Amino acid sequence: MVLRFSADTVNEPITYILIKEYDVLINILNADITHGKEGSLLIEMIGRKSDVNKAVVYLESKQVEISPVVKTILFKESLCIHCGACSSVCFRGALTMDSSSRKLEFSPEKCVACELCIKACPLQLFDLNFGAN
Repeated sequence: MVLRFSADTVNEPITYILIKEYDVLINILNADITHGKEGSLLIEMIGRKSDVNKAVVYLESKQVEISPVVKTILFKESLCIHCGACSSVCFRGALTMDSSSRKLEFSPEKCVACELCIKACPLQLFDLNFGAN
């Protein structure tokens, strides 16, 4: 999720409080915070559903704007050499090799953004993309 802070909230230890008081693990993926100005954090919150829900209520009480984020995989298909390395690790069947053409086919609607293809591709043609939900 993306957290957007007002200038009044930037100096508060919000992530510390989420961890300490609400027992939620925070993984900061990106941050843009300037002292005395607005800021934003791209984070993953991991924990029991009840704890995460309480943490969200806390954030809302601090006037932190919360936007859910969707992870997607971007594929630079035009550069692909169709080696099939990525399809061998894709358990959802989003990446498959066409048996007749011997070409890689990507079905983004099947992709769960597990990121295994990112590690498997020898040409690094896959990237993780975060977009608003």
